[in-house]
Amino acid sequence: MNNKKSSRTMINIIGLPFMVSMILLGGYFFAFFIHIVIYLGFREYVDILKKHSLSPSVWLFYLGQFLLCIFSFNVINSSFDVEYWFYLQSGTLYILIIMIVFFMINEIFKKSSKPLYNVSTSLFGFIWIGFFINSLIFLRLDIGAILTLVVFISLWMCDTCAFFFGKHFGKSKIMPSVSPNKTILGSVSGLLGSIIFLLFLSYMNYIELNYVESFLLGLITGGISQFGDFFESLLKRELNIKDTSDILRGHGGVLDRFDSLSIISPLLLYFFYLIK
Repeated sequence: MNNKKSSRTMINIIGLPFMVSMILLGGYFFAFFIHIVIYLGFREYVDILKKHSLSPSVWLFYLGQFLLCIFSFNVINSSFDVEYWFYLQSGTLYILIIMIVFFMINEIFKKSSKPLYNVSTSLFGFIWIGFFINSLIFLRLDIGAILTLVVFISLWMCDTCAFFFGKHFGKSKIMPSVSPNKTILGSVSGLLGSIIFLLFLSYMNYIELNYVESFLLGLITGGISQFGDFFESLLKRELNIKDTSDILRGHGGVLDRFDSLSIISPLLLYFFYLIK
């Protein structure tokens, strides 16, 4: 147990400053960091599926990531104007269509006994890990370093409040069949923690969001984000695993750390687009 705690501490000491640095640097640095996360997430996802007699197309995952990477780097060099959002949406749609076609063709040549399962799980993994997490690159370009950092801190605030109050004071379980350790008090505390944090920043004029916008952002980072955690817990229960991997000693895998963030990334992108 001491070794596990020591590993968690070391990951926090090294990982958090590195992540903050990448957010502040932005541009290609942040994009490179995000694609490392996507690559490691794909590896975890493929390893899990292989253990359950599914054969996802590994090379297609990496082909898809390459397309996303090229597209993201091209977006970094683009200017933000009216045509930008059309370019962003059409570009991601074209990549998705290409990958669907490739996934289908690949199953024909593999002569797979489970083509529907393979295509479905491959396509879901590509969208969940590739598209959703890749949205963070566009989000950072759109809202800048400080507001992106605020989003991350708001998520961490949710996790911290949910863990502390849920562990010490929570009794009633919120979804015992999905995540047996999470309580109603923990979830509510996480939601309130994010909302109060963002409202405080708005009150102090640290962020250029009014109270309504800060409240709505808190609902996303403190509320909807928890469904990403619940969903991954549901998948892990089905697959009978505790963590997606042990790459982050004491913290589980990359997907364990980015489950909440991945589900809200595209929502955040459109949220900030709408309030502009």
